[in-house]
Amino acid sequence: MEELLKRLQSIKDQVLQLKAENASLLKDQDRKEREIHRLKQLIDIQNSSLKQMEQKLKIKRIADEVLSDDDSHESHKTRELKFKINEMIKEVDKVMSLLHQ
Repeated sequence: MEELLKRLQSIKDQVLQLKAENASLLKDQDRKEREIHRLKQLIDIQNSSLKQMEQKLKIKRIADEVLSDDDSHESHKTRELKFKINEMIKEVDKVMSLLHQ
C-alpha cells in the first residue's frame, strides 16, 4: 500500500511539473507570436517606405530629364512641370512623415 502511495505521489509530481512546463511554453509561444506580429508590421512599413522611395526616384528621374531637355522646351511649360514635380515630392514627404509617426 505504501508503495502505491509513493507511485501516486510521483505521478502527481509529474503532472504538476508538466503543468508548469506547459504554462512556460504557452508564455513563450505568446511572446513569439507578439514578436512575429511586430516584425510583420515593420516589414509592412518598410515595404511602404520602399514604394515611396521608388516613386520619389521616378519623379527625380523625370525632373532630371526635364532639366536636360530644358533648351528644347518652352520655359513656361518647363517651370510648370518642375512646380508639379516639386509638389508631388512634398506630398510624398508628408506621407512618409505620417507613416513614421
